[in-house]
Amino acid sequence: MAYTPFDRFVAWCRFRAAAPHIRVGSTVCDLGCGAGAPFLQYVESRLVSGVGLDEHVGVSPREKISVVPGDITARLPLESARFDHVTMLAVLEHLTQPAQVLAEAYRILRPQGTLIMTWPSPAVDPLLEVLTRLKVVNHELGFDQHQPRIPKKKLKEMLQEIGFTRFEDGTFEMGLNNWLVAHKGS
Repeated sequence: MAYTPFDRFVAWCRFRAAAPHIRVGSTVCDLGCGAGAPFLQYVESRLVSGVGLDEHVGVSPREKISVVPGDITARLPLESARFDHVTMLAVLEHLTQPAQVLAEAYRILRPQGTLIMTWPSPAVDPLLEVLTRLKVVNHELGFDQHQPRIPKKKLKEMLQEIGFTRFEDGTFEMGLNNWLVAHKGS
């Protein structure tokens, strides 16, 4: 899939929002990582190791980063309590049943690990539709398949039911995108 310059810029904004939450010397799993696991490459200097999981992973030429082809909506082919951080950047809005994916993220996190997420606000969809028609945004990114957004309060309740205990959240890109860090207890 060929990313447009705008696609790369928006991804870079997500990476900048998520990267400060990655501890130096950590292990990270990026669910829905995309071809080549670009976020893991972006934070590579902080990693002991990183695993990207997606249906379209491509290859990662990096020593610390491996990519695994797979469906993130099924049981993940990864051992429990393996990662310090799990990231889901611009993934939540594509999930029809997010609770299953979030529960798997919880399962593969170590105690005191974090789930780091970003997702666009609903106001972004009409803008993306226009930008896609103008070919500023790659149509293969699936913006037409966005699901209704889960309000942050409901998302936090869902995450608490799964077992997450503490949350930090905010917005970036002038409020057009959200970030959330969910902490797994000990």
